[in-house]
Amino acid sequence: MSIITYSQAFSRCLSLVLLLGLASGCQRLSATDDDKPPVYVALGASDSVGVGANNMATDAWPTLVHAQLPPETQLLNLAISGATLDEVLRSELPPAMDARPRWVSIWPGVNDLRTNVPLPTFSRQLDEILSSFDQPESGAQPTLIVLNIPDMRHLPALRGFNPQLLDQTVRRWNQSIAEIAAQHDAVLVDLYGYGQELANHPGYISADGFHPSTAGYQRIAELVLATLERDVSTQP
Repeated sequence: MSIITYSQAFSRCLSLVLLLGLASGCQRLSATDDDKPPVYVALGASDSVGVGANNMATDAWPTLVHAQLPPETQLLNLAISGATLDEVLRSELPPAMDARPRWVSIWPGVNDLRTNVPLPTFSRQLDEILSSFDQPESGAQPTLIVLNIPDMRHLPALRGFNPQLLDQTVRRWNQSIAEIAAQHDAVLVDLYGYGQELANHPGYISADGFHPSTAGYQRIAELVLATLERDVSTQP
């Protein structure tokens, strides 16, 4: 008798849910897209590239999420280290639109916050990015996945910052992210809500004290997949 681990069972269950969701979502696709393999596009910066992992090519969270999608799915990771939303708009969004993706993920905010981009500018740009997928020319309506900013008080690289001010700022930005995600029916992955778990697992943070480690990326992928499973399974 073979033994199925929890992770194996979760993967099988998730694959079934995603496949069912894929089937139910086919009515949203144009006929010209039916024979094309589905595409998952990852937008963002270094935290979507996989900086901090032992092997960025295999350990980045979009790669781990992609591994649990239907086997014919193609991954197009367009993330650029250091990118703000301005660069996402200029450099990542055009090829993302050309790919006519079934899934789109974006983890925004950290670089914009770090480089003092005004919150209204950030909010407008995030809305513009998500709006681009609302009525794509292909007629498809991809699933949008938005990750918010984690509780940055637990990052060793930021210990010199006032923790109360840092937290207030992150909360304000996350509120904007949540509002814009809701406007576009995006799946919101609440990384901030797992701040205590991050504090209890310093191994989730890489040696640079800022980016996730391999273990951290694994946990992020689990949260993304669990949120997708929950949202897809509750669709009528």
